[in-house]
Amino acid sequence: MIRREAPGKLFLAGEYAVLQPGHPAVVVAVNRCVTVTVTDASSAETTFTSDFGGGTQLRCLRREGILMPESGHTPDNFRYVLSATNIVERLVAEAGGQPTPFAATTSGADLTDGAGHKLGLGSSAAITVATVSALADLYRLRLGRSERYRLAMLATVGVDPRASGGDVAAATWGGWVAYRSPDRAHIAELATTGTVAETVRADWPGLSVRPLPTPHRLSLLVGWTGKPASTSALTRRTGPGHASIRAHPRFLAETTACVERIVRALDADDVTRVQHEIRRARRLLDDLDDMADLGIRTPELDTLCAAADLAGAAAKPSGAGGGDCGIAVIDRTRPAQASALIDRWSAAGITHIPLRVYRHPDSSEDHPF
Repeated sequence: MIRREAPGKLFLAGEYAVLQPGHPAVVVAVNRCVTVTVTDASSAETTFTSDFGGGTQLRCLRREGILMPESGHTPDNFRYVLSATNIVERLVAEAGGQPTPFAATTSGADLTDGAGHKLGLGSSAAITVATVSALADLYRLRLGRSERYRLAMLATVGVDPRASGGDVAAATWGGWVAYRSPDRAHIAELATTGTVAETVRADWPGLSVRPLPTPHRLSLLVGWTGKPASTSALTRRTGPGHASIRAHPRFLAETTACVERIVRALDADDVTRVQHEIRRARRLLDDLDDMADLGIRTPELDTLCAAADLAGAAAKPSGAGGGDCGIAVIDRTRPAQASALIDRWSAAGITHIPLRVYRHPDSSEDHPF
């Protein structure tokens, strides 16, 4: 039996801008994880079982080297695990290996509220990264982090061509990550015209991943609005037929500068400067929402941020907005401020989610926010 896990994520800053190749974001991996377990198959079928959607199973057969559902339909909760499997097995076949039937079970209850509602912590990316890691072990592939990220990113783009991959990077590296997205159209074309191995080795224009030092003075509080949101649905609204992020060069330029200042502040463990830039990042998202009507802001997120302002913290939505989570940055040396904010959130119906920074087992131990 092979068991691998991958963490969820939170965006600190850079949402929407990071959708454009080469533009930066800061993401952090959190200790709410997806686990993928792979065992030998008892038949010629490959089966996937998921606890997302109440516990369902997908039976697949290989047709011309590609795993396909017996029913001909792939349910939403299996799209990423199936895409990741086909990418890894293409790589195995290119090297002369023989894909084998197996049984995979995906467990992601950690990334829900206990009632099955996703918290917006990047479950799809975590599933994809954990699947790549588990199957790499199954097929005895020796892959570094960069190779695992690239395989997971190819699988992600196969499902959602607009995905920035910031959540994939956080799930792969763990900890705090400064990230710039690759040109996904370019890598999708590479995967279509060449082999998976060639695509993984190729230059990916725009891509940059840099692990950041863990800030020791910064405390990050996470609040859940109780309103799940769809990141893919929100980001699709920035594409053709609606306002494109490219149509707002000021947002791109100012967000890029803001994120770069946040990275420098994190490097210096300067919590006051991080707070200042988080407030700026929130205003930039508000301005974008006003211009493009994307639905980033919600009454619940506004309430979350307003409560943080009253407590002296710096807050903003995390991720695509439209619901899900918000974050608040507080100086760790002021624990009373954190307690006051949690109380304000509770009174306003915002659920505080206690989280820690996730580091992979081959890294140092996880560190509290």
